[in-house]
Amino acid sequence: MEKKQFKYRFFRSLAKIMLGLILLFIILVLFIRSPWGQNIIVSKATAYIANKTNTKIEIDRLFITFSGNAVLEGLFLEDKKGDTLLYSKSLEANIPITPIAVSYTHLTLPTTPYV
Repeated sequence: MEKKQFKYRFFRSLAKIMLGLILLFIILVLFIRSPWGQNIIVSKATAYIANKTNTKIEIDRLFITFSGNAVLEGLFLEDKKGDTLLYSKSLEANIPITPIAVSYTHLTLPTTPYV
């Protein structure tokens, strides 16, 4: 009888843990998809890159889709002398989500030869 109670408690605890993980995942997805969450991501990322490179970086709006596309609006990059390196009114990039989710230590970009 006590063995059945132990199994029941074990599976009940396991179900609670799984439900908690699923809820955490849903909250994370909703945070990333919300404009508020994306503004936080943009401000943290631009501040980090600007501090590392000592340059000015601005992004007006970021939108991340479920398929892994990132749409940047109002992207502005400036070099150390104050010249504009890049300005794009709208830029869409396909970002591989799997390497980020699996948390590789670094991402590598494929090199393409100039033609």
